[in-house]
This record gives sequence, C-alpha cells and structure tokens, in this order.
Amino acid sequence: MTKRKRFGKSDWLSLGLSQLKSDGPAGLTVEALCSAAERTRGSFYHHFQDHGVFILEMMQAWKQQHTLDVADKTLGPAVKDRRQKLSHLANHLDHELERKVRQFAQSNSATREVLQEVDKLRTDFVADLYRDRGLPDDEAMQIAQIEYAAFVGAQIVWPDMPAQDRMALDRKFAKLVSNEYAVDKNTKE
Repeated sequence: MTKRKRFGKSDWLSLGLSQLKSDGPAGLTVEALCSAAERTRGSFYHHFQDHGVFILEMMQAWKQQHTLDVADKTLGPAVKDRRQKLSHLANHLDHELERKVRQFAQSNSATREVLQEVDKLRTDFVADLYRDRGLPDDEAMQIAQIEYAAFVGAQIVWPDMPAQDRMALDRKFAKLVSNEYAVDKNTKE
C-alpha cells in the first residue's frame, strides 16, 4: 500500500485558484474542492476554520503571487529597466485567472476587498515608477491609472492576446507617455 503525499494548506490554496480558473465559483465549494483533491472534508477543515477563511486565504495567496512577488522581482537589485521587467512579468501572469478573480469579486465580498487592495497596490506601484522618472505626483498617478485600466481592459477585450503583443502595446504606451512628457517639458521651458 502506497502512502499518499500529505495535502497541506498551500496545496488547498493552489487547488482553489486552479478550481476558480477552471470552474469558477462552483469549483470552490468544500465538496468540489474535496472531490478534486481526493481528500475528506476533515482534511479541508484541518487547515481552515471555515469556508470563508479558505476564500480569504486563497485570495491573499493570489495577491502574494500575482502582485507582491511581481513587485519584488521588479525591484530586484539586478533589474536595469524596472518598467520593462514589470511589463514582462505582468503580461506573463495567468490572465484567465485574473479574469475569474474579477468575476468572483462581483459576488464575494472578501474577494472584492482583496481585489481592491491589489488594484490600489498595482496602480500605486506603477505611479511610483513614473515618479522615479521625474513626473509630478498627480500626473504620475493619472498615467498609472490609465495604464492599469488599459491592462485590465485588454485582459477582458482580448483574452487570447499573446504576451508578446500585450508587451508591444505596453512599449507603445510608454513611448506615447515619454513623448507627451517631453513635449510638456519643452513647452514649460
């Protein structure tokens, strides 16, 4: 008789994100999760006080993997062009999962709260990159908001767009911003 590998908390969280991506909220019931994991309800409740706690921790895991880890990699000491690194990492995220998280947030308040935190963190991060390039606070934030709205919108409007094409759009946007900022700078002098 072979012994099964222990199914830990991180396994449940990964499974939850996978289930959300493939089956939507219906895949997140305790029954659906236990069936997919081939584990008992007792195994699930060993790690999570209740289903609500599981959802919150799953969303925190998504936030860590899809936002905080991306920011850390972008700010690494060996990174020469942070904007280019961010574009590469962001455009290689699992965009189907991103869309499913946004859909789930429509009906789940814990998910909605984490998504709002993520949207703010991401927008603030991009604004900081523009501030680092010398843009004033208000202008940096407005450009970051436009850029982030385009990023999220592209996930919805063009769900199958390859990462290379999304990165090309990012480069075009960066060029437009650079040209506009150079024009503003020249007219002020």
